[in-house]
Amino acid sequence: MEYTTFEVAYRLNVSEETVRRWIRTGQLKADDSSGKYMIADEELQGFLRRRGSPAGKAMSWLASVGTAGVRAAAPGMAYAASNLMTSAALSSLKLYKVLSGIEKVGADELSLMIDEVDKSLQSLHENLQLVEEQKAKLEEGIRELQEIRVKLVNS
Repeated sequence: MEYTTFEVAYRLNVSEETVRRWIRTGQLKADDSSGKYMIADEELQGFLRRRGSPAGKAMSWLASVGTAGVRAAAPGMAYAASNLMTSAALSSLKLYKVLSGIEKVGADELSLMIDEVDKSLQSLHENLQLVEEQKAKLEEGIRELQEIRVKLVNS
């Protein structure tokens, strides 16, 4: 997944100029071959870890929860995880501020945040079920190959 400077600025609650300055000074790597800066997800996550900010750590953690081990399982699951990661990245700074007591929100906004967490939980449960189904299929394939190997060795 790649982000524009606008998307990164929005997610980190900074100006687009700040993001461009980070790129110009080499703090954040970006590809400009398409005529505009595009920041790879891995680069953004590495930048946030290097900065070591609490918001950066929260964002990295939320994003990693959304994609942990999913990309290797199946393309459809990787797509779902990417959507979850985008959602987590969009709201992680706000979530961090609310959880740390820096910012207060009204009942309606709190309810929406809880709904988003519930959706993320549901998505993760669905992904886990798909991973478990894929695991069972892979284990069956391993058993079949082991049986074939034993038959070949005993021939």
